[in-house]
Amino acid sequence: MGLFRKRFVSRESDGTYTIRFPEHIRELLVALSGQLDSALHQDDNPDLARLFPTAYANDPERDAGYQVFARGELIEHRREAIALLAETANKPSVTEDELTSWMHVVNDVRLVLGTRLDVGEDSHEVDEDHPDADLHELYHLLAAVLSEIIDGLSSALDDEGTVFGD
Repeated sequence: MGLFRKRFVSRESDGTYTIRFPEHIRELLVALSGQLDSALHQDDNPDLARLFPTAYANDPERDAGYQVFARGELIEHRREAIALLAETANKPSVTEDELTSWMHVVNDVRLVLGTRLDVGEDSHEVDEDHPDADLHELYHLLAAVLSEIIDGLSSALDDEGTVFGD
């Protein structure tokens, strides 16, 4: 085995991204994104708090107005990204826009799960006999998938932070 493993997401010379996630990971992403899609319209779901953060912490009335105004648009953008992930989940390669949608969906699912688990900066690994051990493992898997996607997208940047060829 070589020193470096092959990346799960790699940029090709034509600007597309080859996706090498195993089928079970792709199926999991589609299933979890479908669950997120179903939950998005549950206004009272506390697990969604990180998806709709407070805009005006010191002005509850102004924040309520912002939430009414912005929530619908945020939901619409998330649902579009979810649909694009589901549509492209089994493709061997995707465009940058498609991969960016994957990134947003995976991050949103991870945020919702992190909220449910009360994951914070000081959170540590849990014992395997902890009641939420499987959910914590899923949270870490989503973080790894997200990291792979970000690494793939970042490969399009040169040292100055500009896209190659621009």
